[in-house]
Amino acid sequence: MPTPRWPWWHQTDGPDDYRIRELLRAVWDLHALYGQHTWLWRGQPNYTHDLTAGIHTRVAAGGLANECVVECTTDLIGAARDARLDLHEDARLPDLALLAMLQHHGAATPLLDVSLDPLVALYMAVVSPNPADDDNDGVLFAIRRPQSTLMAFDSGPFNEVYNQLPDDAAVLYTAPDVSERLRIQRGHFLLAKVADKFRTTLPLTIDNPSQGLANAWIYKLMAARGVQGQPAVTSDVAVFRVTAKFKSALRGWLEARSGLTPAFVLPTAWHRPHLDAFCSAHGRGATWP
Repeated sequence: MPTPRWPWWHQTDGPDDYRIRELLRAVWDLHALYGQHTWLWRGQPNYTHDLTAGIHTRVAAGGLANECVVECTTDLIGAARDARLDLHEDARLPDLALLAMLQHHGAATPLLDVSLDPLVALYMAVVSPNPADDDNDGVLFAIRRPQSTLMAFDSGPFNEVYNQLPDDAAVLYTAPDVSERLRIQRGHFLLAKVADKFRTTLPLTIDNPSQGLANAWIYKLMAARGVQGQPAVTSDVAVFRVTAKFKSALRGWLEARSGLTPAFVLPTAWHRPHLDAFCSAHGRGATWP
């Protein structure tokens, strides 16, 4: 049996509706009941994609290095300012707030979207603009919240902020509500220097499934529910499998019970029709330099 790509927890047996309920229960247990940590959540609709910032994908062909990240990001900020996309209520946005807005509209930036709400992240794991993702398993990440944070309106130039980041840890950036998408999704991001880790280009630790899924701490924790004493959290990330055939049912449940829809989570910037076009032209697949 091939080694799974991720050390992901999922209910392996039982009827489909039971397995879906157990996924929801496991996610909520980690979020609200178990462990001494606050978790950040991220959903991806295609399990084959690593946990990586968009700009890391964009510059990888030329060699993934901090210098390339800074240069490409500086180019992006300059282009956005030239296009006058940096204005909010007649005020110019500082670099980080501008990057957060661009990130939420599809541009490749060094910011990695995360959410404090596991249901929003789970919705992102079941809904994709690419129909091909419907046939792939999705993945839901629970990421241990970093100790360090950046202020919402940090006014430092991006290169200075980036160069002051620690080499071995991510920081949390909570963006101001300068767009509808940032307001609805509450605009939380991880920012970190480039790292060479298992399945991620951020300085985050993820259990290697080659050691057996049962040895991943999330499996041990879920197996110990209701038992006194909790297994230790031994990595920065827990992973949940969002099985492809459950996506439709999960989407229906989330939309009916939580009011989540693509239009609600990803509202169109009607007053700035060129914003989405600009961000699409500077997405993960855009060539650089």
